[in-house]
Amino acid sequence: MKIKSPYVPTPKQKLFHECPADEVLYGGAAGGGKSVALVMDAFFYAMKYPKASIVLFRRSYPELQETLIRYALEFYPVEVGRYIANEKVFQFLNGSKVLFRYLERDNDVLRYQGAEFDYIGFDELTHFSQYRFEYMKSRLRSSKGYPTYVRATSNPDPRNPVNNEWVKQYFVDFVSPTLEKPYKLKRDEVGRSRAYIPATVYDNPHLLKNDPGYIRRLESLPELERQALLHGNWDIKREGLVYDNFTQEHVKELQIEPYWHIFAGLDFGATNPTACVFIATNGDLFYVFDEIYTPNITLDILAAEVKRRNPRVVYHDPSGKGFARELKLRGINCQSADNDVLPGIFHVRQLIENKKLFVSPKCENLLKEFSLYTWDEGKDKPIKAFDHALDALRYALVTWDKSRPSTPRVRPSGAKRMTSRMFRRY
Repeated sequence: MKIKSPYVPTPKQKLFHECPADEVLYGGAAGGGKSVALVMDAFFYAMKYPKASIVLFRRSYPELQETLIRYALEFYPVEVGRYIANEKVFQFLNGSKVLFRYLERDNDVLRYQGAEFDYIGFDELTHFSQYRFEYMKSRLRSSKGYPTYVRATSNPDPRNPVNNEWVKQYFVDFVSPTLEKPYKLKRDEVGRSRAYIPATVYDNPHLLKNDPGYIRRLESLPELERQALLHGNWDIKREGLVYDNFTQEHVKELQIEPYWHIFAGLDFGATNPTACVFIATNGDLFYVFDEIYTPNITLDILAAEVKRRNPRVVYHDPSGKGFARELKLRGINCQSADNDVLPGIFHVRQLIENKKLFVSPKCENLLKEFSLYTWDEGKDKPIKAFDHALDALRYALVTWDKSRPSTPRVRPSGAKRMTSRMFRRY
């Protein structure tokens, strides 16, 4: 069968298609032809391996529709199969399938429990948490004996430093590209190989020919976006972040032992979201393991959700005494928090600096605020925006420290496990 496609790969796209690594990140700047390269790489895999199971992800459905699905309809030859719109699947005549899916939240990965894919692709990887990436990698296996691949594309994203940092560490820093050798393979501790193939608008002659003004538009962007989108600078960070010392190493899952204290911070919102963060501590470190972050929540639902996490005390915004009184009537142990902003910020920064504060990757709203909360230029105060979960965090950590509850320290090896009776005096 003769098949025709309007796709003509650039030299960098061709390098991406030919790369033998198990996991590859392609891109690094805008205009490098990333999305279409991913769509076509999946096509080549589907054609080579009959009955292959392939899934391509974007963060949201509109993004999926506007990029990956659009490119598939444009470049996949009609002779090899058909697109089934209601299933968002391209079905090949040889039995292979390319599924187009989105992962907007961490819990979305649970839809794929028990799934098996030969090939998994992520478009704009910095839009995904590391948890989503790692969970979906656990679905990568082939009962047919095919090679299993992870393929990803991405620009640097300095306005989302947590995701930017983990992608940078996982691919760019791991491979450590140089000017002399920007593309090379390196194996991890389990033997799987990774590669990073940088590409910018200058590597895409099709775009330069069809839209010669595109580079000028990138050059006119603010410095942060220009460094990321034009130059592919993975090290650029948003200036003026309040918590600029918070990095990917502070984002991890920890095991909460039964003898740890659990407490919470609460920032009430009406038009703004109500934010509540839940913290477990062993007296040595503090772990934010869950959050509530929603506008227009009713007091009954809020109380039920707080009780489900079972904190011993909730430190609340002192301006919300009426809300706190209502929660007390619903069985929540609420206490007014310390709200001295600057000392509170520096207290939280010190915990971060000492590596005493960690956040679960599922606390997406808190992590997003860490990447957006900035100082008001020329003033000794932060801008009052992107601060709801961070205010709740500050209330909890500062007031907990000032109240000095009898907190258990890290249990020594062989020590007797503490029981709930030991906490009754608190």
